[in-house]
This record gives sequence, structure tokens and C-alpha cells, in this order.
Amino acid sequence: MSSSFRSGFVSLVGRPNTGKSTLLNALVGQKVAIVADKPQTTRTSIQAVLTRPEAQIVFVDTPGIHKADSPLNKRMMDAVRAALEERDLLLLVVDATEALGEEDRRAVDLVSKSGTPVVLVLTKSTW
Repeated sequence: MSSSFRSGFVSLVGRPNTGKSTLLNALVGQKVAIVADKPQTTRTSIQAVLTRPEAQIVFVDTPGIHKADSPLNKRMMDAVRAALEERDLLLLVVDATEALGEEDRRAVDLVSKSGTPVVLVLTKSTW
């Protein structure tokens, strides 16, 4: 490997059902995460590695950011919080067809507190 080889961790975060798993599958070029219309299909973090001659990226798909009101939901949010730690970049995935609301503010607040650089990714757009 040359001295210009780069590697890093990128977490995909956002509300439930925004297309995080679909984006992960597209980024790595194969189906590694379940894609379904049902919210909270992803219940734990899923990692997928994209390797190119000049770089390697470990993408981490996460459960949707939501209000944790049950033991299962609390465990899913623990997975989200863990995915925010020690990352090189966060992709905040937002469904462009939905109006922004309180859940989006919760997601932005959680992501902004991480101190990690963030890129906003709009999905489900008809552009």
C-alpha cells in the first residue's frame, strides 16, 4: 500500500425508515443490510467494508434515532450512541419526502453533540 492510502469509519445515522440500509447497500455495491418498509428493521449496528486501491471505508449502519421507551428501544439507541463515538465522519440520512419535525431535531441534536464532522444525505428524492 502506498503512503497515500486512507482508511476510516463512517456511521449512517438518522430517523427510522429514512433509507440508511438502502444507502449502505448502494455504497458497498451489494446487499448486506435488510431493506424493508417496516421501521426499525435494523436493530443492531451493521458494518460493511468498501475497499478501493487508495482507501478503505468501514460503513456502520445503525438503528433509527427514536425515543427509547422500552428495553429493546433503549438497546437500539445504545447502538446508535456507540456508532457516534470515534468515527471519522457521520452521514445524517434524512428522507427528503417527509416534513422536518421533532424527531429530526432530536437526531440533529444527538449528532451535533458528537463533535464528529457530519454530511447531510437526502434520500427518497424525486430529483
